[in-house]
Amino acid sequence: MPAVLNVISAPATVGFNGLTHAEQRLANGGNQFSVEPPSPGIAVSDSFILEGVNNAIQVYDMTGKPLLPVAIATNELFGVTPAINRTTGANGVFPTDFRVFFDSDIHRWFVLQRSQDNDIFGNPLNSSHLYMAVSQTGDPTATYNIYVADTTNFPANPACPCVEDYLQIGADQYGFYIGADEYNTAGLFFVDATIWAISKASLQSGAGTPTAYRFTLPNLTGYEFAVQPATTPPHASYFLAAGGVEYFASTNFSFSTGNAVAIWAMSNTSSLATGAPAPRLVQIVVPTLFYAFPNIAVQPDGPRPYGASIGPFAPVPFIDGADTRALSVSYTGGRLYLTFATAATDGNGQPVVGGAYVVFAPAFRNNLLYAFVLNQNYLVVNNLHLLRPSLAVNAQGQGAIAATLVGKTLYPSAAFVPIEGPFLTPSTIQVAASGTLPEDGFTGYSGTSLPAVARWGDYSAAVTADDGSTWMSVEYIGSLPRTQFANWDTFVFQTQP
Repeated sequence: MPAVLNVISAPATVGFNGLTHAEQRLANGGNQFSVEPPSPGIAVSDSFILEGVNNAIQVYDMTGKPLLPVAIATNELFGVTPAINRTTGANGVFPTDFRVFFDSDIHRWFVLQRSQDNDIFGNPLNSSHLYMAVSQTGDPTATYNIYVADTTNFPANPACPCVEDYLQIGADQYGFYIGADEYNTAGLFFVDATIWAISKASLQSGAGTPTAYRFTLPNLTGYEFAVQPATTPPHASYFLAAGGVEYFASTNFSFSTGNAVAIWAMSNTSSLATGAPAPRLVQIVVPTLFYAFPNIAVQPDGPRPYGASIGPFAPVPFIDGADTRALSVSYTGGRLYLTFATAATDGNGQPVVGGAYVVFAPAFRNNLLYAFVLNQNYLVVNNLHLLRPSLAVNAQGQGAIAATLVGKTLYPSAAFVPIEGPFLTPSTIQVAASGTLPEDGFTGYSGTSLPAVARWGDYSAAVTADDGSTWMSVEYIGSLPRTQFANWDTFVFQTQP
């Protein structure tokens, strides 16, 4: 039976309410859609915090003071038409799958999203694009260079036209990496995975066409799904042998269970700094603890104005427990740290949504990749569900795992699991912001007397700052201003090791 985390109410070193559904919906003069679930991202320098959720961003100082007059839509940042013109009803670009990043090597901020194209009536088209904004300086409130890539990938791939889904990001000394899953735009079936490797030097210089290399990973083994690149925290060492190595990890997505993880190594990443990039990619499969697709999570009842508008008998929604895809990968001290969700059994023998935390020792020599597990643990709480565990650790292997905590006796709350080192077993989960209401958004109701499953954020977000602290952005339900259709909030907070 896995060790059970003790729940502690321990406010974060610094914490404040981040973007809410109301702010996202009302950005760009209200020319936005109501979007559920939120997918939060966070990036941090020594002076600024940038949070992005769905298709809105805000920049804060280190105390949580907003530095933009209002949250801005990423449509404004990318210079594209609004998601919807509320006056004419015309649909524009609808960006999603939010990722943000600050690279302390080149002092640049990244904002990344993807979109399937549509006509003005909102009908999806058989084409898609990737949008990336890269700051021209270290100031995230200033000017950005905008890059747009056609990701339709047809006729190059006969299984397409495609759209890239579930973007994952990472970086090493030489490159910025984007992992994505390709889906057919018409049938929405999984085709393959892709990895973009983009030269950081060309992005720093503002090159009109950055140096890039794109891998396509055919769906052969089940590990070619949600291939998550690693990030390296400030002051930690990169792997510089073999021309530079970037690591990736992925779980097996072909079946409902698994007991191994794929570790990937992209070598010769220094070639991205040349005019002829030639990285190489290898993969091995490493045995791990057992994992399985989670079930749904439950929450307490409470005031639900949207549910009440559906009908007098609209039941309290369940919350989506997600799946087992890799959620975060960090490389520091020669070790890889990975988190993902899994079904679990608590100390009372009850099924709950839990997480897994695995530390690997990888090695790459003579173009051969090796790895073994140094430490692995389940993340389980008695009578509560731990949702979307995302990790960040510093150069010493200390940090935190961000997650939402929810159950029959606890509204969706922002929490974190302290990580004290690569060989120690986590023992507590600390609630940084307690939820005060149930999830009450439009995805949680079926319009019948049967409960539906509300979408929850596809991921939480955690990142290491220059001082070694961990900053996190986690979805929770507070008592903040809402819209008619949704009431999700995010909490941004810091913890020191």
